[in-house]
This record gives sequence, C-alpha cells and structure tokens, in this order.
Amino acid sequence: MIGNLNHIAIAVPDLEAAIKQYEKTFGAFVTSPTDLPQHGIRLAIVNLLNTKIELMTPLDNTSPIAKFLERNPVGGIHHLSYVVPDIIAARDQLKNAGIQVIGDGTPQMGYHDTRVLFFNPKDCLGVLIELQETKAAVQKDRVAVKSAVHTGHHSNKPSLEGVDGIGINVNVDFKSKTPKDNLEKN
Repeated sequence: MIGNLNHIAIAVPDLEAAIKQYEKTFGAFVTSPTDLPQHGIRLAIVNLLNTKIELMTPLDNTSPIAKFLERNPVGGIHHLSYVVPDIIAARDQLKNAGIQVIGDGTPQMGYHDTRVLFFNPKDCLGVLIELQETKAAVQKDRVAVKSAVHTGHHSNKPSLEGVDGIGINVNVDFKSKTPKDNLEKN
C-alpha cells in the first residue's frame, strides 16, 4: 500500500540554527524557510538523494509543534511521511486495520500542494505517520534527480536537490562554482 519514504520531519526550537547545522556541518542543501500558517509551522527542507528531512518550528504557541517542543525542548523526530498513490484508499485500509486517523479523516493540503493525513502514533509503534498522496508514488523504477543543481540557502556550493519519480538523466560537474556554470556547459 505505501510507497517510498518521502521525508523525516524533525521539530526544532531554532530553525535558522538547524539550517546552518545541516548546511555547514553536514554539507546538505536546505531550502529557504517557508511559513505554512494553515499548519502553524515554518519549515525548511533538507534535500538528500534518497529522501528529505523536513525541519519544522512553530509559528506560535498554538501550533502542534509548540506542544511537541514543550515535551522535547531540544527537538526531535516528529513524524515519518510515506507516499501513497490514493490517500482515500490508504486511509480506509488503515482504518479497517484499526489504525486511528488524526482529525476527521479529511485530507489536508500539505507543503507540496499534495493531500496528507496523519495517523495516531499509539497505533503505529509509537511513531506519528503521515501519508502523502502523489500519483507517481509507487513508480519505483523511475527514480531520477528532480533538479540538477541548486545553490544552498547559506552557501554557494552546488548540490543535488533530491529524488523524484520522473526519470531524467542529469550530468553535473561539481567543480563548477555556480549552478549557472553547469547550465552553460551542457
């Protein structure tokens, strides 16, 4: 039923500090922060070749992430997100298996304008599970780089953005100083 792991979400008390750690310490590309007021969070995405890490911080005290950080002041893993081709079918299958959906069961719009649902950690081995609908979710044989080169939020190092199910071959020269240099060579 579920496809690939889409992302691991980590709640952090200081988003800018977390971004700097992932960029400077781990050498990862991190997107610029984005506010999602409908979810009460500000987030940035760490793009890796095989998945993403979603760094989240609350916009205010009413956010579920604020409550999470009250219990875990240094932050921590908040949820795992998996992709599914049909979120309603997946929801119904999990409900029939006794897994409780959080909320009324109506999918909400997530960060990438995809429908998402969350499932109770008490029914999922202590882990909050998010399902994210994407029609390309189960095309395991068609994995390719989504975007060839990006310049990091706080750095000028070229880096790969991530993986998507679309099938594009990309040749990147990592000795180039900017993404534009790579485009001019190809």
